[in-house]
Amino acid sequence: MARDTSAGADNRGLFDDFGAFRTPTADDFKAVLTRGLVAPDANVLLNLYRYTEQARGDLLRALGGLDNRLWVPHQALVEFWRNREGTLSDARSSGAQAAEDMAGHASQAERTLRTWANRVALSEDETDRLRGQLHDVFNDVQKAIVNVGEGEWQNITQDTSTDPVITKLEPALVGRVGAPLSPEDYVKAIAEGMRRVKERLPPGYMDRTKDGVGAAADYLVWEQILREAARRQCDVLFVTADGKEDWWRKEQGFNRGPRPELTEELRTRGGGRLFMLTPKRFLEVAASTLEFSLQEGSVEDIERVERIGTDEETHGGWTAGALQELFDRLTYEGYGDRVAVIKYAAEMEGVADATSIYEICQYDEDRSLRGFTKPVTRLTGVLRGLGKISDSAAPVLKAEYDSGPGPASGFSVHPLLVPLINTLPDEGEQRKTSQADSL
Repeated sequence: MARDTSAGADNRGLFDDFGAFRTPTADDFKAVLTRGLVAPDANVLLNLYRYTEQARGDLLRALGGLDNRLWVPHQALVEFWRNREGTLSDARSSGAQAAEDMAGHASQAERTLRTWANRVALSEDETDRLRGQLHDVFNDVQKAIVNVGEGEWQNITQDTSTDPVITKLEPALVGRVGAPLSPEDYVKAIAEGMRRVKERLPPGYMDRTKDGVGAAADYLVWEQILREAARRQCDVLFVTADGKEDWWRKEQGFNRGPRPELTEELRTRGGGRLFMLTPKRFLEVAASTLEFSLQEGSVEDIERVERIGTDEETHGGWTAGALQELFDRLTYEGYGDRVAVIKYAAEMEGVADATSIYEICQYDEDRSLRGFTKPVTRLTGVLRGLGKISDSAAPVLKAEYDSGPGPASGFSVHPLLVPLINTLPDEGEQRKTSQADSL
């Protein structure tokens, strides 16, 4: 049967206008790493100060192995130098703070043990034995924290001539940093970046609370990438530890790839396909493509830093403060039973069955659970409107059904929120904290 060409040359295929939804293959990543443009964000370079020596070495080896495919936007280096000393100070002080916090946890653990031992009339000998075990464990952890601080960190200083990060990063970036925009183009780019922030257009609008033109910084990085990709007429891999929704297309709180608007903008400006990876995934892909072995623990260490640095994103667009505000608003409006169900579900690995909900809420057997999530959904919308959570924040509570129509079999909490909910203080602890703060 002859192909019908009567509609002309404008016929489109499944991915012609929807390239952002195509899942990249191993061949795609190999192509962009060997023939495209690989642009690391400022946070990728700054995180070198947060990694262990092994992880730092592997990431620098991956970047160095890209040769002329590696290209750093000038604005990314502006952000790097602007934040370098602050990052150094944070990383150094975190060790001292961690050791101090650990000492506090040790004291709290010992008090908890003593209280429990008194309640069950545990013998003094057994109590002392358990207290000794606690003491040994916390001591080991504190020593490890101090050893890290006194080990490789003593070689990392503000002095760029002795800083091992700078001494390794400098040769890797020779000839691979873009030029700054001209004064005229810079003014235009700032105006466009601020317009996008105001109209919530990617990238950068999630930084709208930054002072001055700081909210336009992400757009400056993006504009410089667009220009270089158009000059080379190639695909782009953007490596970033920024997990916010103004860069990533999110589905149910998970990053699924670059925003479709960014993919289309790159194409219309003369570039190819847009790929995005976190530093962890980039290291894994680069090691396979560039054929070098990763040192033990490198990937895990980079993943640890990503998890800490993108706490909001790893919890489905929620922070502990925003979630606590939701709980407070629910309780104030008389929906404390919803809070209790959400916390119970989190304790039960994400699901509360209907029977347990009736017991928790002390409902009569003939009461329907229809509309049970409405107050949660409504107040989530309020927080979204106030900018407390992202537009793509995961739903906190969702009805579950066994099969077909009928009453809900239970309610579930989004899996990304479970660990966050379980870290929130219970009502009694929160009251004690509030009282202590008021003294």
